[in-house]
Amino acid sequence: MPAHLTERITVPKSTARPGVFAALRVRDYRIYWSTGLISNTGTAMQGVALDWFVLNLTHSGTAVGWAAGLQFAPVLAFGLWGGVLADRYDRRTLLLWAQSLYALQALLLTVTVLSGNAPLWLIYVLSFCLGCVFTVENPARLSFVTELVGTSLITNAAGLNILSLNAARLIGPAVAGVLIALIGTGGVFAVNSVSFAVVLAGLLTIRPQPRPAGSERPPWVGAGVAGLRYVGARPELIAVFAVFGLVSTFALNFSTTLTLFAGRVFDVGSSGLGFMSTALSIGTIAGTLVATRRASPKVRTVVTGAVLFGLCEVLAAFMPTYVTFLALLLPAGFVLMTLNTAVSAFVQSEVSDAMRGRVMAVYTVISMGGAPIGGPVIGWVSQHAGVRWGMASGAAAAVLAALAVALWLSRQRTAASTPLHDRAVPAHRPPAAAHTPAPSPANSYAPDSTSTGGTTP
Repeated sequence: MPAHLTERITVPKSTARPGVFAALRVRDYRIYWSTGLISNTGTAMQGVALDWFVLNLTHSGTAVGWAAGLQFAPVLAFGLWGGVLADRYDRRTLLLWAQSLYALQALLLTVTVLSGNAPLWLIYVLSFCLGCVFTVENPARLSFVTELVGTSLITNAAGLNILSLNAARLIGPAVAGVLIALIGTGGVFAVNSVSFAVVLAGLLTIRPQPRPAGSERPPWVGAGVAGLRYVGARPELIAVFAVFGLVSTFALNFSTTLTLFAGRVFDVGSSGLGFMSTALSIGTIAGTLVATRRASPKVRTVVTGAVLFGLCEVLAAFMPTYVTFLALLLPAGFVLMTLNTAVSAFVQSEVSDAMRGRVMAVYTVISMGGAPIGGPVIGWVSQHAGVRWGMASGAAAAVLAALAVALWLSRQRTAASTPLHDRAVPAHRPPAAAHTPAPSPANSYAPDSTSTGGTTP
């Protein structure tokens, strides 16, 4: 029997707490994760090189912002359609096409820059195309993990995916800084384009579990709306998305707040800003490693993580010295990654496979769609009330949102668990006849927090 089939059969099915790297024992996921780390590092390198190239080309911070913003615009415009594609077609095939298009985009960027004739409009077009591919690739990639490790290891795998991204964000910019000085921005783009060959080779060796027999493709018309209805019918998913969306919108603005703290509060310059980013990254990696050991995510973990993260940010905002501010960034990063891992794992474990792509598309839109709103708001508060209040206001919004969602969810569960004959009867409606049995709670619709979402609406 082939080795990869043997390893798939022996994936543990218990709910016991897994080891930190338990999912890496699965051959297919190990290949997927290691090649993904290479790809993520190359993408991080390209991001730094692209910002540097646009800045040198235009000497305009606004132009740099446009180049970055155009990469996320397709997520807001077409995000749900990306989820529909992930549910309609084989996810491994979609990933092969997406990675090929990523490579083509990087190659065109390389040729354009090295030719010495790189108009700004073409850079914008290539940035937008990158975002279009990401709109399909991200929900397919997130959904594909379950096909590799099964539901028993999804929490561990979700944490390891985030660990890969954080490691790439640490390694990629550092390597890009060295390579830009040695071979220029065009050379960095070329290195990134070559990195996708490793990813494609890895995907070609993977044989994921087949989808359940009899599963149907969702229709083109109404499939995205069906995904939203699927989420809307489950209070737990609404709660998790609401908390995560508000945290992502108002509390996750470190690119803005840390820069302002370094320049206006502590006056530590770019080197001090680098230490801030390093402290935050160390905390995020430590938090991810701990989160991968969690056996099963819960809504309570998400709400608690949002509250603790908000409190860490509030405390950091009013730290009197640079050293104490750095010290608070460590637990803030730790709790943030606990929250992120819990959200990703909970969402994937609570949905049916037929809806997984569309739900992960909603997750992608929520996690990234709030930045164009939250960034300007926090920037405005920082400008008029001070940098400390800018960070504190975003953190306070996250804490209040988490507490409000927890209260709403508690009331939803209380209402769902109360028998109909015990509920108050409206004054304008006569009580039911004595001989008419009231339906039991088990027969009335109430989403079960332990359900894996086995049915499709």
